[in-house]
Amino acid sequence: MGTKNTCIGISILLVVIAVISISLIVTSLKKLSSDEVGLQYNTIQKTLDDEPKLEGLYTGPPGYEFIIFPNTFTTMGFYDLACLNSDGVDIRLNVQYQYKAHSTYMKKLILEFKTFKIFKEVLSNIGEAALHEACSHFNTTQFQTERGAFQEFLIKTLHDRYNILHCSVTDLQVNNIVRPAAYEASIRSKERAREDIRVARSEEPRRLTEADTEILQAETQGKIIMNKAESDARINHNKATAEAEAIRAEFQKEAEAYAFLLNSNGLGLTQEGFISYLGSRVIAAAKQPVYINLGTPAKTSYIAKP
Repeated sequence: MGTKNTCIGISILLVVIAVISISLIVTSLKKLSSDEVGLQYNTIQKTLDDEPKLEGLYTGPPGYEFIIFPNTFTTMGFYDLACLNSDGVDIRLNVQYQYKAHSTYMKKLILEFKTFKIFKEVLSNIGEAALHEACSHFNTTQFQTERGAFQEFLIKTLHDRYNILHCSVTDLQVNNIVRPAAYEASIRSKERAREDIRVARSEEPRRLTEADTEILQAETQGKIIMNKAESDARINHNKATAEAEAIRAEFQKEAEAYAFLLNSNGLGLTQEGFISYLGSRVIAAAKQPVYINLGTPAKTSYIAKP
């Protein structure tokens, strides 16, 4: 009976030892992936290893852990970030870039920031400050016309600031630069005005030619009207002169005829005979019947007696 109990006790002890051993082995094994780099940290003794570890399976004292940083470039992004340019105009833009901490300075970074999460927050704050600094060096027009220069200035500013924290920066992308709506409207208005001026200047020779042509046409039309008026005036004058001459000639002939009737060398009519002659002509020229009453006795001759 005693031997049996002893065997059971030994078996239980062996199982406990095995469980403890397995637990210690499990807690002593840590794995790093290809995109990770880490430093061993002894949570019991509070000690930090000097050399960073790359991809692989590692053993260490029980209870140790890896403080892990990315071993690849990580994206840092700022979206719809508002900053003031040198004109004091509010600019909004989207910026992305890749960053990576130098593994050789990993222990120093961990001692200063403890975890990558805290380190990333500090990098974000530094990046935003660099963006504000870069914005303040460019005016509103330069953001539109010198975007490449702005991007170069920004990447240099980021390099200078991140280099202090032993961190590299690459693949900077700046896009979607948005200026205030009122400023955009003003710029569009100025561009339209500039385009209108350009169009007006390009059309100036054509319009001057059209104006000269219209002036020439008006002058020509004026000359035509003046010549026609002068011609019509001459025609009317000649016509009036001819009519006047005809009337004068007609009256002259009438006068000569009347003189012949009254002259003693002609018919030698008396005044009463002349008046009778005129009455006869009036009656003969009438288009309607004329009824007259002559006194009696009627004269048969109005020729003056010698």
